[in-house]
Amino acid sequence: MDVQLILKELHEVGVLEGHMQEFKPLTGGTSSEVIAVMDGAKPRYVIKQNDPVIVEAEAEFLHTYSQIEKLTRLVYVDPLHRYLVYMFKPGLTRYHGGNKSYLLLNLATELIAQYKPLGEKRHYGYPDHPFVDWRDFLLHRTKESGKIIQDVLSPEDHRIVHALVAGMPQRNLKYLLHGDCGIHNFVFAENGTLTGIIDPDPVVGEPLYDLIYAFCSSPDMLTVDTILPAVEKLEPGMTGSYELNTEVLQGLYFRIATCIRHHPENLDQYTEAWTYWLNRVC
Repeated sequence: MDVQLILKELHEVGVLEGHMQEFKPLTGGTSSEVIAVMDGAKPRYVIKQNDPVIVEAEAEFLHTYSQIEKLTRLVYVDPLHRYLVYMFKPGLTRYHGGNKSYLLLNLATELIAQYKPLGEKRHYGYPDHPFVDWRDFLLHRTKESGKIIQDVLSPEDHRIVHALVAGMPQRNLKYLLHGDCGIHNFVFAENGTLTGIIDPDPVVGEPLYDLIYAFCSSPDMLTVDTILPAVEKLEPGMTGSYELNTEVLQGLYFRIATCIRHHPENLDQYTEAWTYWLNRVC
């Protein structure tokens, strides 16, 4: 949809003030188009276009968790779900390393611990690709990741991961998750403090998924001591019976596939971490 038409609509419904005419493109996801609406020299709002199913899911996530300070505030949703508008979150979007354990602890207590369980009728996975069981969603991700990883890992490593995912217990934990909870979507203050979490790609699933996603999203400090304090902050009802080593190995498998496609310079660090966690499982 043409940006000028969107701006015209937002002026007509009173979302934008009359002087807000300028905009600039922002980096979006693989399918979304994102612009910032300027208030003078500063960005004030973000307009995000996507497939209507995705727009509706993101709006649901931001509405459901509107009380969480670190998330962006939803301002307006197009009735046809062609786009949504939310407040611009100021800060730095580049992670420079540091106390990753504290970052995960902050994430666990201020975001993930606030997640709400969903009713039985909701399916797992993404809204445009639902699954009856959480395990089926993870098996799908495992198969897709395996096509990318190929001989970066051994055939035995691939077999181990598939067996671990296929043997996961059914915990019936159904929550609305951020779904893309990685450092590329974190906003930081100058001192490195986490101040915002942007760009959800909502998934219905188990809360540990988001925490392990965040843990694996950077190649530094991928040890059990880094993530364990954050896991222990989550209520037992959010984790059920789990085996941390197994859960992290699965998340790391997905991340290695992402690394190969988008950040091959980090592959050596991830394969080193893979050996570390594989030795904890086997």
